[in-house]
Amino acid sequence: MSILRSSALLPVWLFFMSSLSIAADTSSGTPSTIVAKQGGAIVTLEDIDAFAQRIPEGQRAGFFDSPSRIEALITNLLTQKQMAAEARGSGLDKDPLVQKQIEIADEEVLSKVRMQHFRTDMKLPDFDQLAQERYTANKSQYIEPSKLIVQHILIDTKSRSEEEAKALADVVEKEAKAHPDQFDALVEKYSDDPSKSSNHGKIENAGDDKKYMAAFVAASKALKKVGDISPPAQTSYGFHIIKLIERIPEHQRTFAQAKADIVKQVREDYIQKQVQTYTDTMKNLPLDANADLVASLRTRYGDMEAMKAAADKAADDAAKADASNADAKKN
Repeated sequence: MSILRSSALLPVWLFFMSSLSIAADTSSGTPSTIVAKQGGAIVTLEDIDAFAQRIPEGQRAGFFDSPSRIEALITNLLTQKQMAAEARGSGLDKDPLVQKQIEIADEEVLSKVRMQHFRTDMKLPDFDQLAQERYTANKSQYIEPSKLIVQHILIDTKSRSEEEAKALADVVEKEAKAHPDQFDALVEKYSDDPSKSSNHGKIENAGDDKKYMAAFVAASKALKKVGDISPPAQTSYGFHIIKLIERIPEHQRTFAQAKADIVKQVREDYIQKQVQTYTDTMKNLPLDANADLVASLRTRYGDMEAMKAAADKAADDAAKADASNADAKKN
């Protein structure tokens, strides 16, 4: 939607790439479970199932609903297995430090599985009464804010000059005010908003200044009566002619209306508290640490002063290079 503020979404692909970190054995499998072979490496359905467990349950279907992600997954698993086989052939798996890394990886997987089972096996109480108590004690939290529902026509400034767009917007405004009952047809005829094919120009919460651009929000809020039509409101996308469809005042949600949301939150709070108690029990066991060895870790992997000096020098060199490039462009 062209009036939305921009936002960045983290693709599930990044999760996939960060998950391929533990060297895997070359698996065997029956012909019916072998997904792919390459260079002596085999990827089975069991391998795919094991990988899928690393993806949050709610994201798995979305991840696998992509041929390119599936292809990349299989390719990376095959490459990983081939490299792991070479590592074992070279005896790298006999290195004590490598064995310790494998042990840590095993423990990480097992700890995650244990936590999954702890959550799954947890006996949950009936949350209805707790939800009712939370609602009664915090009714002000369940007030539905006022909402503006509008319909708009966008005359963009991408395909025409600003002057041309403003002139056309003025024409559309006059047509809309002369025939307000034909606003739907005007949306289809004039609007450059690509989302009109799905929403027909309708915006459900036009007063949300965190979601929509300030000029659009201000013009929407200025409309007082249902059916009012705004003069052209300019944003960075062009000019908007806006019609007020409905103004819903702030109102208190009933318990029945809010119950599902409250039960969900109470349930999440309860589970999180149980998880916190479970992990705190382990963290609060008597701790016996070698203070000298702990202190030595600060410099075990390098001279901190030397590393800081090297980082400062690199930053200075980069700044000088940028300044030099800037001077070169000027000349």
